[in-house]
Amino acid sequence: MQEIPQDAPILLPQPKSVRWGMDFLPWEKAEFKIDIDGLPTGDFLDLKFDESLAAQQYRISVCEKGIEVRAGAEAGAKAALQTLRQIGMQSDERGFRFVEISDEPDLPVRGFMLDISRCKVPKMSELSRLIDMLALFKYNRLELYTEHTYAFEGHELVWGDSSPLTKAAIKKLSQICRTAGIELVPNMNGLGHMERWLRYPKYAYLAESKAPFVDPLGTVRKYPTTLYPDQKALDFMDSLYAQFLPNFGDTNLFNIGGDEPWELGMGRSKERCEKEGKYNVYVKHLLGLRDLAAKYGKKVCFWADVIMQSPEYSKLLPPDMTPILWGYYLDHPYEEQCEYMKNLGRNFLVAPGTSTWNSFGSRWDCAYKNIDTACRCAKKYGARGMILTQWGDGGNHQPWCAMYPAIVHAAACAWGETPTEERVCEALDKFVFLDATGDFSRALCALGRVDPVQKLFCFYHKMFFATPEDAEKLAAQSGYDFGAIESIADFAFALSEHSYPRCPDGGLCKAEVSLGVQMIKWAMRKARGDFATESEDQQKSLKLIVGQYENLWLERAAIGGLAESSLKIRQLADVF
Repeated sequence: MQEIPQDAPILLPQPKSVRWGMDFLPWEKAEFKIDIDGLPTGDFLDLKFDESLAAQQYRISVCEKGIEVRAGAEAGAKAALQTLRQIGMQSDERGFRFVEISDEPDLPVRGFMLDISRCKVPKMSELSRLIDMLALFKYNRLELYTEHTYAFEGHELVWGDSSPLTKAAIKKLSQICRTAGIELVPNMNGLGHMERWLRYPKYAYLAESKAPFVDPLGTVRKYPTTLYPDQKALDFMDSLYAQFLPNFGDTNLFNIGGDEPWELGMGRSKERCEKEGKYNVYVKHLLGLRDLAAKYGKKVCFWADVIMQSPEYSKLLPPDMTPILWGYYLDHPYEEQCEYMKNLGRNFLVAPGTSTWNSFGSRWDCAYKNIDTACRCAKKYGARGMILTQWGDGGNHQPWCAMYPAIVHAAACAWGETPTEERVCEALDKFVFLDATGDFSRALCALGRVDPVQKLFCFYHKMFFATPEDAEKLAAQSGYDFGAIESIADFAFALSEHSYPRCPDGGLCKAEVSLGVQMIKWAMRKARGDFATESEDQQKSLKLIVGQYENLWLERAAIGGLAESSLKIRQLADVF
């Protein structure tokens, strides 16, 4: 058995085969750069493509002669580059440690989806930094979930106050992604989740039904959310596609959405659904969107929640449509659904979640297990890949950096072995936070354990925004030890304060954790009824929270959407 040096670098995702040597390649022979195509190059770096290797497969040899890389294609070479980057980030004055690596991923597609429609549209600098992080952990796909946050000509009414992406911004993002070896895939709904459009009288003719109504999550919806699936709806989506899809020339893929059309069959389509069958109506609309996408050279994938309610209807969809099996609860039936898709002989993807939304931190234990289960079932039943989802439900109040542990964990699970939490934290501290104390990543995990809930809503998030009457009921029914919740939050804060992240946004990350802790503790004071007799104290503390929240938002994101997100916090002052 090979003796592994105690100071050997860690690598995440873990390569399939690693053999460390005891000697080092001096820096004058180990330095390399990245060319305009995003490939490693240098006087002592020998990169060649080997047709005997799979496209994403690579081999690295570091010895006295220099660095040798063999890859099946450009994708493999860029994966090798990220491994070299990780080694370089951990090397000292001795240079690069000798090593032999042979590696390839378990899942070909390792994607990340970022919600830019629930209030927060990140600045270009933040998206660029995120793309670099995704590349470092060998992701190869990025989707930006879009409802209204693109500057569609003629539809300024819808996106005017949202700081939308523009044609120029997508072009720049495409270039950044291309260099990083990441495929930028368009993502836009075309049936459900259309409330940003349907709230305006101008678009009322497209709505399935009127609002308000209560959605399956128990939320009262003030506006319609679902298109009436007829030719007018398809014509409307075609007009949006004509502006949106040509911006994505580096991919032939398109996520058409299709999830949660809550009102389908309840309004204008009721009689039609009763006659033809609700799922037949749904499939017909999806096929219409597929045909529209084909006009722009795109093959589609879609969220599979509706079709999996009656899986036999998936047989009506052609094989070039790829279902995405998504679910964020621990009891989501990934095993059953993946096996069903395998037996159909379909390509499919799985989509676990970061479990950060509806929180001021995350639900880390839920994310860890959910991601592991999804990736394990994906590999077992031959899925094409995994798309990790980061949603902004509930106002996008979670710290930006709260998603980082899930990103690292999912990268490792999709590539190969499931990492321990300790491994995830070690990778974050070495490669992202540059924190020699090792405490900041632990602070994020601790913040993610403040509420042990395994579902989609954290108790403290509900409590923070609850009316006095609802707060009293929620507190009485919760069964939580409020002091224990505060103690865990204080522990997360103490770890964060002791940490020393040297990354460019290290101070910002610490401020985000601090604010998350403040909001959790404010919610716990509310749960205990402290504010019933201390309205001045409540208002003072809330004003401080609002100020910090809005300032931190503007550090990472455009101003569009901030008013909507912070309004939920500001309104609390009027409740008490």
